[in-house]
Amino acid sequence: MSWAFPAAGQLSGRGSGDGRLRMDVTVLCDAVAVFPEGVSDALPGWTAEYAGWTADVMPGNVRGDGWWLHFHSYLVSGDSGVVLVDAGVGPAGGEAGEWLGVSGRLPGLLGLAGVGVDEVDAVVLTHVHLDHVGWAADGAMPMFPRAEYVVQRDEIEHVRGGVTYERMMRPIVDAGQLRVVEGETALRGMRLVPTPGHTPGHQSVVTERAVLGGDVLVHPAQARWPELTYVYERDPAVAVTSRREVLAMAATLGIPIAASHPHAALSADARPVAAAGAGDVVCPPYKL
Repeated sequence: MSWAFPAAGQLSGRGSGDGRLRMDVTVLCDAVAVFPEGVSDALPGWTAEYAGWTADVMPGNVRGDGWWLHFHSYLVSGDSGVVLVDAGVGPAGGEAGEWLGVSGRLPGLLGLAGVGVDEVDAVVLTHVHLDHVGWAADGAMPMFPRAEYVVQRDEIEHVRGGVTYERMMRPIVDAGQLRVVEGETALRGMRLVPTPGHTPGHQSVVTERAVLGGDVLVHPAQARWPELTYVYERDPAVAVTSRREVLAMAATLGIPIAASHPHAALSADARPVAAAGAGDVVCPPYKL
């Protein structure tokens, strides 16, 4: 797998009369929950070194011997429209809420950010796992009535016919709002880049502010040790390659990786660069 790195200025950022489009990236933390399994069970090869590093560098992901997961969506807004990257855990009673024992807050967080559900132009799903599509639909209708939902073809083919597909994606398909893409794709001043491994059709979103990496890394230690695999990666070897390539991309572009579950965005050398709150509660929206 490979991609061409964009040259400086090819991606859209905050414009100030230089001809570039204005773009803001806002972190929306839909929920915070303790992972239902032990860290060492979820991350085979976990060591005391990894635990010590995480406690020092990213304490917002540590809860005693357990592991705080954040469930981040990202709101990308500016001259090219309003794009939501990932759709969170969803409401109480949903698949992810039942699994984690929490309910999401995304609609209210969008309101705090000044955006209504009918103002979202596109919803990019990094992949179709239950904790990333929880607010995509209500079981009957798409949650975002004007938005195109953008998913890689390999991902749709991977999940087609499953429970999450039928409940969360079928209403989008039936409403004619699903846009299926293949490979690297330009979208509203950003780039969608395939980063498979976690799932076959996982994609990341590259902006000038950050690489919005979904589950290309699920734990902050994977930015320091990209070879550290996650037990639920569909293809661990491919996932390791994707992590290394995303880290290389972030280093080349000089931007952080903002993944779904780490408390903070991480630089290419695995240092936190942006966060809000102590990590144990849902934080208010904040900009990267």
